[in-house]
Amino acid sequence: MTAARATAVTVRQLTAGEAALVPGLWRSAWGARAELYPLEERAWRDRLAAHHDPTLLLGAFAGDELVGVTHGRTPTASWLPAGVGWVSLLAVAGPWQGRGVGGRLLAELFARLRERGARTYRLGSDANHLLPGPPQESSPALWRLARRAGARFLATEHDLHVDLRLEPPAAPLPPGWRVRDDDPAAALEFVTRAFPGRWTAEVGAYLAAGATVLTLQRDGEARADGFCAVFTGDEAVLGPSLHWRRALMADVADRPGGMGPLGVSESARGSGLGLALVRAGAVWLASRGATDAVINWTTLTPFYGKLGARVWRTYQRVEGPL
Repeated sequence: MTAARATAVTVRQLTAGEAALVPGLWRSAWGARAELYPLEERAWRDRLAAHHDPTLLLGAFAGDELVGVTHGRTPTASWLPAGVGWVSLLAVAGPWQGRGVGGRLLAELFARLRERGARTYRLGSDANHLLPGPPQESSPALWRLARRAGARFLATEHDLHVDLRLEPPAAPLPPGWRVRDDDPAAALEFVTRAFPGRWTAEVGAYLAAGATVLTLQRDGEARADGFCAVFTGDEAVLGPSLHWRRALMADVADRPGGMGPLGVSESARGSGLGLALVRAGAVWLASRGATDAVINWTTLTPFYGKLGARVWRTYQRVEGPL
């Protein structure tokens, strides 16, 4: 492709109808490796249902053909950091890669993020995120594009896989504790108290969508000291641990389930309660027919590894100046 043809690509906001084309474009962008991150139409619709500014969903067009897309976000809640703009998604159709389309899209999105007061950008990790960061399997062109934009490459994050066909290793609850699956009010109260901000908002949304949140409680007490969100895939919103469930189903899973976020209070840490809570989540999912589970976006691989969890997907946190 000549430089003249590259400059002929038009970048503009997508219409609502054109937004529906994004999952197909995403598959084209991944090409032969599309099975690694198969974006479901359902998951994409969820991305447009919260923290979404239509003016930050941009497409690159060659005539009437959509050949690239990027999706940006700015803070829409008080718990999100001010001055940050997120690149939630960037994809260029396979035949158009290496022709400057991604750079054109990113430049236009960065300009719009700066207009809204952003001083720093992050690739992924946004509210209602699709990805915590670019997958390690991303093309070299994406990493070069990020470097040209002044990117700093930070910690790696992982999605973990647990085979639920096998009995998980023992992780008994200490005496005087129990795990419940029927006290959503206690779950939300605990998260609000112990993890105010993002997790409070997300857990509230998951509960509203029909998800189950397990609670860790002392015998005879109503107050919770730990929580674990679990997803079967039948909820009104697809849990973040199930974004790439079709890849897992094509690989090993008959019926995947998901876990996370989860956490315990500071006063309850160090006595095995956290591991017991994770095991309870795995048992809960298996009892409802799940053959496999994904724990998403974590660095705690040694902790979860005690229950047989392995690294399944890896992402790189990326940020840079605007």
